[in-house]
Amino acid sequence: MTTRIPETLEKFVAEEADKLGYELVDISTRGGGGFFLEILIDKEGGITIGECGKFNRTVSSWIESQGLFRGSFTIDVSSPGLDRVLKKDKDFSRAVGKQVRVKMREPVNGKSALVGKLLGTDDEKGLLIEEEDGNEVSIKKDNVAKARLWASI
Repeated sequence: MTTRIPETLEKFVAEEADKLGYELVDISTRGGGGFFLEILIDKEGGITIGECGKFNRTVSSWIESQGLFRGSFTIDVSSPGLDRVLKKDKDFSRAVGKQVRVKMREPVNGKSALVGKLLGTDDEKGLLIEEEDGNEVSIKKDNVAKARLWASI
């Protein structure tokens, strides 16, 4: 079950992240007892655990001061991680030159997912990915079901 995020909360989180020089990567909720808010933030050079904790306290204090929820609420503020989800055009632009994993809605060249280096992205051609064998594959953006950075170990 997904709970709708109050517009005032979304606006506060976005403005506070911007004010601190953070990028608000994603904000979402999950069901369960009470209200669970997950916030992903990042910044150039990476975000620290301390910065996530401080941001969590700031958002929690604001929610309490506004009396936004009657019941309990939980907030999880974290980094998007090494396998960061790519959703926005800005995410894809930042990922050019890096390894990505893309799941497609409809198979491309008989594959429903592929891993490779993101060579580029544009509105007409979509994503251009170079697979390990050197083969270049173009995937239309509307055919991307899920994309993320791929941390090869």
